[in-house]
This record gives sequence, C-alpha cells and structure tokens, in this order.
Amino acid sequence: MQAHAQKAYDIIFYRANIYGDRTKLELADGYLIASKVTIHSQYGDQVFAANANEPNDKGDLKFDPEKGTGRYKDMTGSWIILNRSPSTNHPNKINAIYWDGKMQRKIVFKR
Repeated sequence: MQAHAQKAYDIIFYRANIYGDRTKLELADGYLIASKVTIHSQYGDQVFAANANEPNDKGDLKFDPEKGTGRYKDMTGSWIILNRSPSTNHPNKINAIYWDGKMQRKIVFKR
C-alpha cells in the first residue's frame, strides 16, 4: 500500500491586473511560504515566491522573484509586498505594492 502525503494548507486564489497583465495570487492558508504570485503577459511570465512563512509585524508579506520567461528571465530588483491585516484571515481584497526594478505601482488583488 502506497502512502499519500496530505496537503496541510488550502490555496485561496486572488486576481489583479498590473499594467494590463493578468496577475494571480495563490495564497497558501496555513503555510504562507508556499504562496506565489504569477504575472502573465504577452512578453513572458514572472513568478514570485513568498520569502517568509509569516507576515512581518505590520502584516506585510514580501514576494521575491523566483523565475521568469521571455523578457522577464532576469527580474533582478523586482518584488511584491502584500499589505495584509493580521486580524483578517481571508479578506475579499488584498492591497499590494509591485516594484518592477524601475517604478512602484499599487495593486489590489480580489477574490
């Protein structure tokens, strides 16, 4: 009999647009380090991974570049910070800041 590992967290999906590009947040409830943000554009994809398993004291969670395709193969200096309220588990909206290495942009992820 083969043993199967059980996932110890649920994924909550959020969507946003950054510069008209489809952006998806996969928020891993119960294991934040497994969360990721994917930005899909006609020029390639960018994938960002959470860099901590818990938000900082302000409730912010930073995502660093993990991999990119197309013109996003080198995403040095890019990041995303989610501004979450520690008192809300699954808000309908999550505010975030995206830095593309040149300019900062506010975004809103919605369920």
